[in-house]
Amino acid sequence: MGCKPTEDAEFHDAIKEVFRRYPQAQGKYALSSLDLENEMKIDFDEKVGVSRIEDGKIITEFKDRESVIRMRLCLKWNFDHSECLHWREAPE
Repeated sequence: MGCKPTEDAEFHDAIKEVFRRYPQAQGKYALSSLDLENEMKIDFDEKVGVSRIEDGKIITEFKDRESVIRMRLCLKWNFDHSECLHWREAPE
């Protein structure tokens, strides 16, 4: 890893403590930054990320929420789990 987060240090310390308390979750979950989505000015009220695996790559497209109607699995929730920010297309 090139650098550790220096912003929100107290928040990151609290997240580390949660992972220490629940070690079985360490391989299932990770804290994710929305820097790229913010740089792209993604409006999550209107758009949702939809990902698929293709030729060893994870491909993510941001689509209108209303147009995403196929079976899907949520990959990233907002902070209080009230809205999914990023979906994965479910296997057929």
